[in-house]
This record gives sequence, C-alpha cells and structure tokens, in this order.
Amino acid sequence: MGFLPPGSHLSLCHFSVGRPHFGIAALALVLMTAAPALSQSPCVPGPTNPSVTVCLPKTHQYVSTPVHVQASTTDTNEVVAVQVYVDNALVYQVDAATLDAWIPLAIGSHLVTVQAWDSTGATFKTNVYGVNQTPPCALNPSNLTITICSPGDGAVVSSPVHISAGTTDSTPVTSITVSENGKLLYKTNLQNLDGYLRTLSPGAHRLTFRALDQNKASFSSALSITVTDNSGLSNIHHIFYMLQENRSFDNYFGMLGTYRVSKGLPNEVDGVPLNTVLYTRDGQPVSPYHYQTVCTDDLSPFWNQQHQQIDGGKMDGFVSSVDPNGSKIDPNGTRAMGYYDWTDIPYYYELATQFATSDRFFASVESNTISNRMYLFAATSFGHIRPDTPPPDGWPQTTLFDNLDAAGVSWRYYYQDNGSYLPQWETYLRDADKMFPISQYYTDIQNESTLPSVLFIERAGPSGLDEHPGTNIQEGAADVAGILNALLASPSWSSSAFILSYDEHGGLYDHVIPPRMTPPDSIKPMLLSGDRWGDFGHAGIRLPITVVSPWVKPNFVSHTFREITSILRFIEVTFNVPPLTARDANADDMIEFFDFSNPYWLTPPPLPVQPTNGTCDISKEKAPGY
Repeated sequence: MGFLPPGSHLSLCHFSVGRPHFGIAALALVLMTAAPALSQSPCVPGPTNPSVTVCLPKTHQYVSTPVHVQASTTDTNEVVAVQVYVDNALVYQVDAATLDAWIPLAIGSHLVTVQAWDSTGATFKTNVYGVNQTPPCALNPSNLTITICSPGDGAVVSSPVHISAGTTDSTPVTSITVSENGKLLYKTNLQNLDGYLRTLSPGAHRLTFRALDQNKASFSSALSITVTDNSGLSNIHHIFYMLQENRSFDNYFGMLGTYRVSKGLPNEVDGVPLNTVLYTRDGQPVSPYHYQTVCTDDLSPFWNQQHQQIDGGKMDGFVSSVDPNGSKIDPNGTRAMGYYDWTDIPYYYELATQFATSDRFFASVESNTISNRMYLFAATSFGHIRPDTPPPDGWPQTTLFDNLDAAGVSWRYYYQDNGSYLPQWETYLRDADKMFPISQYYTDIQNESTLPSVLFIERAGPSGLDEHPGTNIQEGAADVAGILNALLASPSWSSSAFILSYDEHGGLYDHVIPPRMTPPDSIKPMLLSGDRWGDFGHAGIRLPITVVSPWVKPNFVSHTFREITSILRFIEVTFNVPPLTARDANADDMIEFFDFSNPYWLTPPPLPVQPTNGTCDISKEKAPGY
C-alpha cells in the first residue's frame, strides 16, 4: 500500500473507490466537500499507543454509499493527519487527530484502511475487512432518487409485508419513511430500508417511500399493493411441490421475456443481460451465450464460491470462481455464462408463459444443495453450510412434515429412485410409511377425494433426471413434463397447485443481487478456517420457478422478493399449519400468483412435447472463441 505523508504532492495519486476511478481533482473535491458527520457518539480512542481506533465501519458490515467512517487515534506524539484508503487507494485525508466523514463507496466488498501520521513521521493504521456496499437491488443511478425493490408495484402480498428500498444520493440520507395517506408506518435512519409492515389491513394500499438527506433534500417514490386476506384458498385442496437441481434464473429463463414477446405478450421479465462481460481467472472476457449442448460439466456452487460469485453485490465472480480442474474441456469456466432458451426447453418456456412465474425468486441460503434443502424441510439449515453427515437417527430438527402431522394434515412423499433426502431426518423414523414410489403418484391423482393435501416429489438424482449440470437437461425436463401432464389430465387438477423450482443456482450466472431476508434463528454459519464470511440474513442466488394451477393468473410474472421458504408458507397458510422458524413466518405466502375469482385454466392450455434429442456433447460447452 503506497501511503502518502501529509502535505505530499498528490497529483500522481490515482485513488479509487472501486469503480470508476478518480484523479486528484476528485480527491480535492472529497477533501473539501465530504459531508460532516451526523449526530453520533464519539469514537473513543483505544488504550494502545500508538493506535488507530475505527468505530465505523465495522468488519463485515453491510453499508450504503456514502459510507460513514469514524476513527480516533492514540499517540503520545501529536497526530497531524488521518487518511482513509479503500482497497489500498487513498480517498480521503484530514489534518487532525480524529476523523468523522462520509466517503463514496462502489458496490462490492472492500478493505477500508485508516492510517494516522504523527509529528515524528511515524505511521500506524487499522484495517477493516469485508465492508460490503451491497444495495438491496439495482438502484436508479440518478441522484436524489429512491428505488423501491420489493414488493413490485401492483403486487398482491401477504402480511407481514416485506419492504425493501435503496437511495441514490451524494449526500448522506438521514431517514427513510413509509407512509399511507400521511400516516407513518415505518421509519429507518439508515440509507437503505429493509423491514416488514405488520399492521396493514387486508385490501388496497398506496404507500409512499420518502427519503430525507443531511441537506434536508426530500425525494420519494410510491407504489400500490393489495394485502390479501387469503380468501379463496379453500379452492386449493392439494399442493404439489418439487425442486430440481442447480439452475439459475438467467441460465434457464433468461430469454423468457423474448419468448413472451413472440407470443404477443409484454416482456415483463428481468432476463439475462447479454452485454454483460465477466472475466476468467487469466483476465479473458466472456459474455452470456446460448449453449450448443444440453449437457455440460459441473460447476462450483458451494458457500465460498457463491460468496465469490456474488462479490458483495457486483455479481461478477461466476467465471473466475470455477475450479479449473472441474473440466478438461472448459478449464476457464466460461460455461458458467451459458443459457438455454425455448428451443432447448420448450415445455418449461410455455409452462411459465401460460401459467405464472417470478423473476424475484431466490434460493434460501448462499450455499449448495443440502443447505437449501434443509430450508425446504425445516426453514433453517441450523448453521450448516456444507453437506454434513447427519447423526445416526437423522437430523432431529422439526420439519414441515412433523408440523403437518401435528395439525392433522395428510401428506405423501414420492421418490423416483434411491436418492430420497427424508431418511436423513428423524421424521423418517416416524413417517416412513408416507413415502411411496412415483408410480403411486400416478394412481393417487386419479382419486381427488383420497388424494393427500400436501405432496412432495423428490428429484431423481441418481437416475440423472434432476437437471443438474453433468446430466442431460432435456431428459430431466421430460421427466417433469410427464409428472405434470398426468396431473393436468387428472380428476385432481381442478383443486390443485403445483410448484416447480430448483434448490440452488449450481454456479451458473445470474445478474440479480440476492436480497436480505429474515434470519431463521440465532444460529451462526458453521465457518471453518479460511471460509468466506457470510450470514443467514440474505437469500441465495435467483432461481427459476413456475406455479401451475387452474387458479393462477394466466401469463403472470411476479416481481416480489421470495425464496424457498415461501413454498412452506403457502402450505402453512393454506392448511393452517404453524411456521417452523422466523424465516418462513415472515415469508410471503405466494397468494399473488392466484386469482380465486375464476379458475382460468380449468381446461389446461396445450403444452409442447419436451424433446430429448438435443445435442449432448460436452466438447461444445465452451463460450464462443474459447
């Protein structure tokens, strides 16, 4: 780190706050116009002599921009200057022994260093690692704007209502309020807002989000929502749900908007940005491209790789995080940027277009399959971020199936091969008799009166039909099509809902920043030495989802934040079952997907046959030019 002494000529100092870079004129502007601190407790110096005490920001803190930097010094000699470096580049200096200022900070995870100089020329510093400037969503870049991230305008939501918004302001924002007809509903003194409205009555609401900054500038944005009273749920007697493996939204549905336009529908989908450029480990550019094969090598979706991929919200580490030993064909990892379209998975594209989908549905945790399937069963991974071995009798935590039992709600678990996950839980010891081969599913749906209320369909991993990278995705999609088509043609269709999604993104590119979510409990991630820091207060990477029912809104695209435990919440609300953790208790219940005034798809739409004859040739997995 090339630190500069106070009074040095700075014309050669090219300092950075991430991206873009600024020269000396910008540094002078920061030095002259950095906002004074808001009312804040003083930063008490530490006892070590000499030392820098950094009170703000804190290690691994999520912050907004500009970020509040507050520091004090301890030194028997006179301290003549304090400097701030971001990622080893000088961004701010004050000729004093303390520092209290607001510093612009780019999106991403940063090293913030505060260094002091004393009258003898001695320097001493403190590093603050992992300062994350991660916005709640892609914000309007215009100054003095507030972006409402969730819910989407016009959304139908359940209570509590998850609200999320971010501000763009060169001056520190001192408060954000949410009000209705002049009545204050929520207030935060942070520059971004993430919280829950718990007192909204069922019905239509017009909410105003207003920000106030340190210069008393006020700016606002508004949206309309409808809070559901859950009426009409009695029309749903049976909920089927199934999670396939390891696909991001951009990888599968990134071109869904284009397909919708070809069908005469509005785009309405936040799809894959084709002009994005990411870089390999050796600095070579790669952009999203259409796969030329329905089979590719596996990728890296584990905890550490996912946090590298998200990169504090920059979403730029998908290629560089790929293990070069994972593919002899594509050691550069360019396949992380590939996507499929309607020519590859026409059944899924038509299904999501005619029924309902969302471009804001996420995994539950920023880790791989098992941690997310723990959330699917128990609404928490109780600290686990790896596929850890369960105790001899299975994980003892309460599952959704246990709560269904306690509430007297009938359920079944259909397996397609020997890849069932339920035997890893104590629930299995009590409920093994509720597990049936998939052949029984086809029999059960023929009698609506005896069909259980909740039906989970396990993916066929050992059979290679789970759509995981390394398998033929068309064969997996055809397997799902067979299961779904049978329901659509059965006597049980009129009173059923089927939710199809994926457990995690599989290391495949997606451009949408994962949102904050309620931590399920107070248990921290079980980090090992060398693990990247993270928490359970954020969702994982965005996933495809399709909601299929005669009662769904046709051609519907939701833009409201949800993750896997919203499926649990939908089941819990429908059948009066208590939540498992704080995560599913605060999850949206998915009622937005439905219109119970009219079963629009009582006669299902025609759906295409899912082909299985696409080219399956791993040698074609690389991006063009590699």
